[in-house]
Amino acid sequence: MKKRVISAIVALIIFIPLIILGGIYFRVAATVLAVFGMKEFLNLSKNDKRPLYVDLICYALVILLTFVDKNRTSYYFITLLLPALAVIYCNNNKKYNADDAFKLTAMIIVIGTIFHQFIVIRNNNIMIFIYLFITTMITDTYAHLGGTLIGKHKLAPLISPNKTWEGSIIGGIFGTLCASTFYYIFVNSNANVLGLLVVTAFLSSLGQLGDLYFSAIKRNHNIKDFSNIMPGHGGVLDRLDSIIFVVIGYILLSGII
Repeated sequence: MKKRVISAIVALIIFIPLIILGGIYFRVAATVLAVFGMKEFLNLSKNDKRPLYVDLICYALVILLTFVDKNRTSYYFITLLLPALAVIYCNNNKKYNADDAFKLTAMIIVIGTIFHQFIVIRNNNIMIFIYLFITTMITDTYAHLGGTLIGKHKLAPLISPNKTWEGSIIGGIFGTLCASTFYYIFVNSNANVLGLLVVTAFLSSLGQLGDLYFSAIKRNHNIKDFSNIMPGHGGVLDRLDSIIFVVIGYILLSGII
């Protein structure tokens, strides 16, 4: 527990100033995190014979998709092409094949797009950025607390045995109320309250879904954490699993509130 607390404090000391500063500072920080996230995904593969240039291509594409604002469509097409062309160049099914290329392409696009959206949302409105993180943090905190205190019915026992329906509901309620209140006070006091509550509840649910989805990936690879970059907390994908899904939901539904 001590290691977990210290690690969290260090992370806050580093990232809160970067979030406040925004601009190039936050852009670089988000890009670095995207690279670490890609590294964690690459490390999932049990195939240690994958050519080094494939990893380098992945890192380069993630940096492009995360960092740049212009010509993004072109970079998406490049992302679709390069991993596939690398299969032909490798010409060794046991080292790197079409299935590997498809998985890497999908993860490059997901990580590059989501971490770029972190930058876009932060630059557009820091309060909305905070709102999204409050939604996930409050939901996760109260889901854990509620599950610990009164949880009896397992939510997804084959994926995450400790999560319960009771905890999920409590987390969703508190996450929705707290985040909606923050949005109404600091973002838009003219927001449609019912619409705000519905959207926030949906985002809270998506955050829990994201947590379960990445837990399923870890369960499939028999690992506890994606990495140990944050002692006691795991890796980048461990910490940002919920917010990845929340950002996707926000992009789709932001016009409602």
